[in-house]
Amino acid sequence: MQTHQARRAGFGLTAGTAIAAALVLAAPQASALVQGITVSGSTHYVGTPYTVTADVTATSFLFSVTFTDNGTQIGEPVAVKNGKATITWTPTSAGTHQLKAVQEIISSKTITVEVAEKPTTPPGGGGTGSADLGGLLTGSAG
Repeated sequence: MQTHQARRAGFGLTAGTAIAAALVLAAPQASALVQGITVSGSTHYVGTPYTVTADVTATSFLFSVTFTDNGTQIGEPVAVKNGKATITWTPTSAGTHQLKAVQEIISSKTITVEVAEKPTTPPGGGGTGSADLGGLLTGSAG
């Protein structure tokens, strides 16, 4: 009789575990924590700082957000304030950058940013190099 009860208890634990697992899998996805990610500016250049912002659900303020650039962490994890986490990002190379905001491994959003080399301007603001001396060289030497 004890063997029969032990089997019944074992079945009960196994069935309970399976039901709990099914409920967890059927629950709304936890990946809804990070709602989106944006980058300031419309044109992005190497060596220029930009603000990267992750919009986060109000219920996930307990978890910090980690930002990455092509898989490399940007700074330290950032606390969520008023539903947002922000960090300053200064790209160090031209090309395509995948910026990602990750919250507790289970929640992330990615944005693709194209970065160009910073344009250069000629010294002196691009003038012709000539100057009007306004008659300063007229007169006689004594």
